[in-house]
Amino acid sequence: MLQTLKQLYSETRTPAIVPGTGSYPVAGLTITTDLVVSFSLFFSGHSIAFSHISGFFAAGFLLLLLRLSGIDKSTAIMTGTTILQKAVSVVVYMPVQIAIRGGSIASLAHFGLPDSSALGLGILTAVLIGSYSSSLILNRSIHSSNWLSIGITLVACGFALRLVFFGAMEVIPQEAYYWNYAQHLSPGYLDHPPLVAATIYTGEALFGHNAWGTRFGAFVYGLLFIFIFYRYARLQVEQTSAVLASAFALLLPYFFLGAGFLITPDAPLSLAWVMALYFFYRALVNNEARAWYGVGLAMGIGMLSKYTIALLAPAALLFVVIDSQSRRQLLRKEPYIAVIIALLIFSPVIYWNATNDWASFAFQSSDRFDAPPQLFLGKMLTNILAIVTPLPLLALPYLFTANPAAKNASLPSPFTPRLRLFIGSFLLVPMSVFVWNALENEPRHNWTGPLWIALLPMLAWLVVNAGKLRWRGIGLLLRTFTIPLLFTLTGVYAILLHFISIGLPGVDFPRGTANHLGWPEVARNVLAIQKQLPEDAGRIVVTGMDKYFISSKLSYYGTEEFLGDNNKLRVTGNHLMFAYWNPAAELKGDTLIMLSRSSSDLSDSRLKPYFEKLSPTPLALPIYKNDFGLAGKTITEYYYRIGFGYKPSLP
Repeated sequence: MLQTLKQLYSETRTPAIVPGTGSYPVAGLTITTDLVVSFSLFFSGHSIAFSHISGFFAAGFLLLLLRLSGIDKSTAIMTGTTILQKAVSVVVYMPVQIAIRGGSIASLAHFGLPDSSALGLGILTAVLIGSYSSSLILNRSIHSSNWLSIGITLVACGFALRLVFFGAMEVIPQEAYYWNYAQHLSPGYLDHPPLVAATIYTGEALFGHNAWGTRFGAFVYGLLFIFIFYRYARLQVEQTSAVLASAFALLLPYFFLGAGFLITPDAPLSLAWVMALYFFYRALVNNEARAWYGVGLAMGIGMLSKYTIALLAPAALLFVVIDSQSRRQLLRKEPYIAVIIALLIFSPVIYWNATNDWASFAFQSSDRFDAPPQLFLGKMLTNILAIVTPLPLLALPYLFTANPAAKNASLPSPFTPRLRLFIGSFLLVPMSVFVWNALENEPRHNWTGPLWIALLPMLAWLVVNAGKLRWRGIGLLLRTFTIPLLFTLTGVYAILLHFISIGLPGVDFPRGTANHLGWPEVARNVLAIQKQLPEDAGRIVVTGMDKYFISSKLSYYGTEEFLGDNNKLRVTGNHLMFAYWNPAAELKGDTLIMLSRSSSDLSDSRLKPYFEKLSPTPLALPIYKNDFGLAGKTITEYYYRIGFGYKPSLP
């Protein structure tokens, strides 16, 4: 593997620093053109997004003219053997490189650089990153048979996108909510275990209160996840399939966002899940007794992340019951020591629940399912297709066949009956629990995400050998759609991340993005409202009238780091952990600034019983994003109203 990486590194350094040319003078000319056009447009009053994208295309057009005219005589090749293949490689390359530029610019601006400095340095940074990642797409002869090169290319591009956008994109409401965990460190919380809180706290202790510091732990988890996943895949398949499986484990939607980009409980859960599979495989299939200690460590870490990892225990038990070779494991001491290790790691959460009426365990079990029963199997399937695409589903039939090869094909399968039993147990047992739940209760979109880790090495092996498979229709689908799907996902991530971080020229933000964008501006506007209140208003508290989105975002961006001049908003909410941190009784007599998506939430009939006095009517509060020279167009409007002398309803 190391030799392969060295070879690819050497090949990507063959062209000049600008992909598409081997001439350093031409590269210098195109970079200069890029910077001149970008700065000229920016200082003429255009947004950074429009300026740097225009500079990129101006430089690309110049390079094309130089090559067509024969001035650039370099021998740099373009990916593909036909005009169409070369065009596709350029189409894939452009959004990735543009996104890397946009993410670099936005990240540098968020770190405090002036917009003009961020523009120039971001372009140069992206040129350097692009010469290592995107030039793999543009300057290599990649064919469907070269799966190893494709896998490494996709992994490189995926990590490049993650790296530049960590600090560029606003935290989403869920991340902001877990950031509040980190401000109230505890061995347990109502709705999740504490590892996500400790992770955020550590990241911000290292890098400060910003998106990079908040998400740093997720980035580390993502690196460890891919490293251990590759090791897990190599236990089953050869190097090429393992690398392609790693590309799946990075680029399928659940894994790209949940296993290494956004800081939610799914980030440490995914790492713990793949660790558990890796050590379970070594313990149960390879009969390595000491691997049980790794199982205990992984399960303990997983239980500190999200309780769903407990579903691996019945999966392992089913494998042991069916597989006669594994039953001897029950006579060893190591599995029981693993249970003790997991319980010791998990003990802080047990203690918190014991001292809080078992609130978290109840919330994650019976309290989750208080809604009237409905059938949600269709919703569950839709969720699966959205978070992992249809590709893994195409591999499921091969779990139940001993020989995946066509009759006239010689294809020795690494998936022995024991290995297929292992994959099936660790995929289908947890899945059956979610299917059972979906018979009456609505599933969350991310619940089944980690389950597919077990199947990805088999999926990759089937893709690599698609032309030799027994069911030729499935093989044709895998061979035809895998490359376009993975590169399309890469392009979609590039465009989407650029859009929500720095915008796209001429494209307005839709109303649905109001939960995610513009909250630094909202916090500043709420501070301005607060400063207009009379001095006798007493203590002023800001609260969101939804479940937790508004309160979470305002608390995150209502800090000194974002408001400056020692300003800070006091924010609370009515639901989940906010009710623990700020009980209603403690707010008695306070002035509340209440925000809602709907003016009806702020009506007299709903609020009058709880306040001595109310401001006359709900007022509109625009949600807009005003970074990087954007025009500040309103995304949508929320509403606010002020209540004086809060009167909590006490029993």
